Amino acid sequence: MILRNPQFLLLLMLVPLIIGGWLWRRGRLPAAALVLRVIIVILIVGALTNPIALQGHIDSAGAPLVVVLVDQSDSLTDEGKAALRARAAALAANSSSPVQIITFGATAAAEQSTPPGDQTDIAAALRAARGLIGDGGGRVALLSDGLQTRGDALAEARALAGAGIPVDTEYYQAPARPEFWIATIETPPTLREGEEFTARIVMASTVAANAQLELTVGNERVLAQQVRLAPGENSVPYTGRAGRPGILRMQATLTGQPDTLTRNNVAGATVLVAPMPRILLVEGPNDVNSAPLRSALREAGVMADVAEAASLPAQISALGLYEGIVLIDVPAGVLSLDQMATLREFVRSEGRGLLAIGGRSSFTLGAYKDTPLEETLPVTMVPPPRPERSDTTLLLIIDQSASMGPETGLSKFTMAKEAAIMATESLRAEDRIGVLAFDVSTRWVVDFQPVGTGLSLADIQRRISTLPLGGGTDIYNALQTGLPELARQPGRVRHAVLLTDGRSFTDDRQAYQALIEEARSRNITLSTIAIGTDADIDLLQTLARWGAGRYYFAAEPGDIPRLTLLESEIVRTEPQVEGDFRAEQKAPHPMLRDFAPAQIPGLKGYVATTLKPGADLVLQSPDGDPVLAVWQYGLGRAAAWTPGAEAPWAADWSNWPEYGRFWAQLIRYTLPEPDSGPLQVRVVRDGDSVRIVADSVAPGGRPLDLADTQATIVLPNGAAQLITLRQTAPGRYEQALILPDDGPYAIEVRQQKGSEVRAAQAGYVQRYSDEYLPPADPQTGARLMNDISAITGGNALGGGSLIAPGGGAIRAERLPDTGFWPWLLGLAALLWPLEIAIRRGWVRLRR
Repeated sequence: MILRNPQFLLLLMLVPLIIGGWLWRRGRLPAAALVLRVIIVILIVGALTNPIALQGHIDSAGAPLVVVLVDQSDSLTDEGKAALRARAAALAANSSSPVQIITFGATAAAEQSTPPGDQTDIAAALRAARGLIGDGGGRVALLSDGLQTRGDALAEARALAGAGIPVDTEYYQAPARPEFWIATIETPPTLREGEEFTARIVMASTVAANAQLELTVGNERVLAQQVRLAPGENSVPYTGRAGRPGILRMQATLTGQPDTLTRNNVAGATVLVAPMPRILLVEGPNDVNSAPLRSALREAGVMADVAEAASLPAQISALGLYEGIVLIDVPAGVLSLDQMATLREFVRSEGRGLLAIGGRSSFTLGAYKDTPLEETLPVTMVPPPRPERSDTTLLLIIDQSASMGPETGLSKFTMAKEAAIMATESLRAEDRIGVLAFDVSTRWVVDFQPVGTGLSLADIQRRISTLPLGGGTDIYNALQTGLPELARQPGRVRHAVLLTDGRSFTDDRQAYQALIEEARSRNITLSTIAIGTDADIDLLQTLARWGAGRYYFAAEPGDIPRLTLLESEIVRTEPQVEGDFRAEQKAPHPMLRDFAPAQIPGLKGYVATTLKPGADLVLQSPDGDPVLAVWQYGLGRAAAWTPGAEAPWAADWSNWPEYGRFWAQLIRYTLPEPDSGPLQVRVVRDGDSVRIVADSVAPGGRPLDLADTQATIVLPNGAAQLITLRQTAPGRYEQALILPDDGPYAIEVRQQKGSEVRAAQAGYVQRYSDEYLPPADPQTGARLMNDISAITGGNALGGGSLIAPGGGAIRAERLPDTGFWPWLLGLAALLWPLEIAIRRGWVRLRR
């Protein structure tokens, strides 16, 4: 028996709904009426499937049945279908054995029926033949082009061989025909509102042809142009901008001649468009100006708020508005441990994005080493080893004014001297050190000398430890004394660290700037450590910025040694690399989609770091150091850009026309995927049908059960349908359905439980079947047909007659097929009045 319309079996899902409704109404309907109603539904569904019993008879000689399988799939074209039907009729007419003809495409059907031709399921046809022949013995003849698109014909052939049923095959080779088609539309899977994107329409052709290409986005035709198709693959790009949030549907159509099949001339694509993201730009203290970046991001579709690093919230709940955070030259010293831990959990636990942009106060230069920031980022704060490293000269300028006392106990002055002693221990023997103390005057505690020669390390440390307290504070006088002397020292790396807790007698900013600029011209850098809240923080920040160094704030005396030691280690390892260079792309990466390395402007410096295992190196310096790196950290992504966004290392970047798009693309890559969230929707292909599956979780990760869940489906033609999803597992809701047309579908699932309402969207493209594509290998069909006959012990007919199961030519008449649908429908019609009579109480059944 064969079902002509098996898809109607899906209607049997009405049976549990009927029973459920009866139970919900607490059995108001008599049980006998319920039973009759269920039987009537089953009979009607059975009639809709159109079951047919295929007939054949054994002649007087007892000849077994021969089943002829005739391919009627669309890949044959009308001419091929007619040729195979004629061939089957000729074989049957010349056969002396009972012959049953079955046509097949997506399903198997009786000879008089026309099966759906959008698939070739040879396995289903062989399975139907095996069921007809049964244990009585018989033979199968298969007429096809062998281009199966569904099922496993070889597995079914092995089953026939096991049953002792040979399969004779006759391969039909379709004549060469001109064909062109749309293979796909390549698009990003997700976009953000206002984001610019590039789609690529990929076409293929077997011949040279002229065609008209049209592209529709939403309901608007955005592209209409003539294309010249060459044999092989062809493509046309389209650049657009994402509109309102939702599912963006795209459909391309190709028309022209010469062409054979038209169903493959249409293809679709869907893109989930999420709302415009909101991020937080966190500025470092050294006069970082994020205004150009913020403005460029807004034009590129990224909304950005700005906050100073010191005001960054220390609670994740306060950052709930933002999908990502960008640190712009932020030193770790201005963030508390709680703030850094919050940034770490913002990425790791909340699945948000973090981008750290470099500068002279970030990464290794910003004391990220051994902090939650280093743990979060894809690079470590250890510069790669260099073949040769310049000797370092370090000048420590220590405030010995009375305010640093008292001398006894854990005072600021005691900690400053301890810090100087630790700095001497961190330097190599060939490095040079000088220690200058100041109040209103200056005093060289240690003249410049190599650490390993001159005074011993113990002598240097003794001189530092016995340094007494003084009087007032004159920072300018100390710099005026120390920096020129530092300029006279040999070596390329010369660095000064100023430690002070007070306000200077001199506050002439122009004089300070002239002094430090002169030092910078001699390649000298200056960092400052402000000790306590009474220090002139504004002045010290400015001095560090002018001196191309770092500014630290030591809130407690115990912080001083750590910060000073950190400065000495930074200077000793030389993490700052300066000089003109152009970043090199290590490997293609989505962060640089549509950006060629030659498009990216040159840079003037970066902070040297080392890539962590498991991180992606996107851009590197000529020395192989990370310039742009990214990795997955917990649930989120973190990225590191080791140059800056503006001067001094990216001074010309804000004039680059692609400045905003570049940064927006980097930031978007770190943000959570737009389709993430507590309600996840996907569409699963399942044979001829699809299943819409929605997974829902409550706060805390528990499955959300017993929620009203509905899906609105927008068809390719713009019409909308509403369906209900039923719960099938904890937190899972789904519904199977058959989509009527090829093309892009937009699906929105809305779910309500109590007062809580949530929604999620998904796109789905029902693509035309492979039936409408030329085979990649022209011999694929012939090989399959030969393999089937070889496995089963059959023969290649090659235009000959059918072979009898017993070995000779056979002949018999065919019997007509029997259809059962009228009987099933008639029985349902007879039971209906009885059901009505029982339901209304006209007939009562006794127990």
